[in-house]
Amino acid sequence: MKYTTKIRAIDPKTGGIKTYSGPTIEAISFKDAENYCQRNGLGYCLVDGILVAEMPADKNNRPIWDKMVDYDFNLN
Repeated sequence: MKYTTKIRAIDPKTGGIKTYSGPTIEAISFKDAENYCQRNGLGYCLVDGILVAEMPADKNNRPIWDKMVDYDFNLN
């Protein structure tokens, strides 16, 4: 399964705290994704969810629907 992460950091333009998308982690469980981050120098990343789909966009930031990747899995 693929897990999403987020990073809270200072915005260099405003000096305020912002939340940014972090790297996607491939792991067998949520806990394993957290452990992966700790073991690989990504302790600043917070694992926050399961990646269910990826949607590419064109140069105008419009979704390209026929290129969507849907990660089909069952959580039950």
